[in-house]
Amino acid sequence: MQLNFSPELKTFAAQLPTPLYAVGGCVRDALLGRESHDVDLCSALLPEQIRSIAAAQGIPCPIVNARLGTVLLCLGDQKYEHTTFRTESYPIGGAHQPENIAFTDSLEADAFRRDFSINALYQNVLTGEILDPTGGLSDLSRRVLRTTTADPLVILRDDGLRILRLIRFAVSTGFPIDEATWRCAKAQVSLLDDIAWERRRQELDRLLLSDDVLRALELIHEVGALPYLIPELCEGDGMHQRKDYHRYDVLPHMFHCCENTPPVLEYRLMALLHDVGKPRCLRETGWFYRHARYGETMSKEILRRLTYPTALVQRVSLAVGRHMFDLDGRAKPSTVRKRFAEWGQQAAMDEIVLREADMRGSGYELDYVASRWREIYSDMLADGCPWSYDELAITGQQIMDELHLAPSREVAGLKRRLFLHCVCHPADNSPERLLRLLHEM
Repeated sequence: MQLNFSPELKTFAAQLPTPLYAVGGCVRDALLGRESHDVDLCSALLPEQIRSIAAAQGIPCPIVNARLGTVLLCLGDQKYEHTTFRTESYPIGGAHQPENIAFTDSLEADAFRRDFSINALYQNVLTGEILDPTGGLSDLSRRVLRTTTADPLVILRDDGLRILRLIRFAVSTGFPIDEATWRCAKAQVSLLDDIAWERRRQELDRLLLSDDVLRALELIHEVGALPYLIPELCEGDGMHQRKDYHRYDVLPHMFHCCENTPPVLEYRLMALLHDVGKPRCLRETGWFYRHARYGETMSKEILRRLTYPTALVQRVSLAVGRHMFDLDGRAKPSTVRKRFAEWGQQAAMDEIVLREADMRGSGYELDYVASRWREIYSDMLADGCPWSYDELAITGQQIMDELHLAPSREVAGLKRRLFLHCVCHPADNSPERLLRLLHEM
C-alpha cells in the first residue's frame, strides 16, 4: 500500500522544476498498512523557491524553521511541512542540535543524515515511485529496525535522543532492533546526559503513551537509559517484596502497573512512580510503612526536574501520597465516601485507577478493593453526593447569619461537618434540613 496524495498537492507538485517527495513516517506507515495523519514533504528546492512558487499560485507558505529549511505549505484544508534536502554535522556529545547545516540537491545525502532506514523512504508525489537509498524496504520486509548507516555509531553518536527514538519506533512497529544498532545504543546511552530535561521528558511522554508501554519501559531499562530519565527508579531494581502480595520486585512491579492503566499520561506517571519511595523508606526506617509519603515528596522532585506543568506535578504526587489508603479494603463505606469527597471527584477516580493498576500489576488477582471502591464511587454519583463545599445547599455566610457568628474556625468546622454529613446522607442536602442540623450541632 502506498500514500494517496490529494489533487491539490499533485497539482502543486506538477508546477515544480524538481520532483516533490513525501518522506519518513508517512511513507513507512502506508507501506505497513497503517494510517498516517501528517505527510512531510521534501525536495531539492530551497525555502525561498518553494515560497515563490506558492505565492505565484496564491498559496500561503510561511517559514517554520529557517535554519532547517522548513516551510508550511497550506493547500486548502491540508497543511504540509516541506524541508529542503540537507546534510548536518554535530558537535562532540549528544546534545541534539546540529552544529552545521548545509542544503543539498542530493536525495541520497539527505537520506543518510536521517536516523533509521525505515524512516528514510521517499515517495514521488506525482509518480508514486518509492526511492530507498538506505535499504529501508528490505528492513520493512524483514521487520527489523536499523540505522541508515552500516555503522550505527555514525547516527547514534550525534544525538542522544535517537536512542529513545529507537525504542519508540521498536515499540510502535513491533520490530526487533538490529543487534549492532542495539549494542551501539547501549554503548552510547550516556549521551542522554547532554540532552535538556524538557527534551528527555517529551520522548518519555511518547513512550509512556505507547500501546505497549511495558515493552517500552523494559527497553528503556535494558538499554541503560533509566538513570538519565528517572534515576530514583533504579533503586527498586532487584529489591524484593513479599511474594504473597507481589510476584515482582519493586521496579518491574511499577512497570507492570503502567501496563495496567489507560493510556493517559497522568495515570501512567502515577503508576510508574507510586512505589518510588520504597527503597529510600526502607533504607531510612527499616520498613516500607511510610513509603507513600516518601513517594509523594520524591515524585514532586522528579516531575519538576522533568519540567512537567505544576498542575500535573500536584495531581500525580498527591495520588502517589494517598495510594495506601484502605489497602486491605476494610474501611467502612462511609469512611471511603468521606475520603473520596474530601479528595474531590477527579482525585478519587485517580486513586481508583491507581489502585486497580497496583493490584493487577502485582501479578495476582487482587482487584477486590478497587472493585469495591468503584461501587462506592458509582453510588456517590447516583446519590447526588456533594463533591465540594460549593455543592452544599447552605453557605458559610448563611451559617454565620443563622448562628450570629463572625468568620472563624468554628464556622469552617461546622461547614465541614455539614459537608461530610451530606456525603453520607445526600438527601439532607437542602437548606431546611441543613439549618436544622446546624442547630443540632
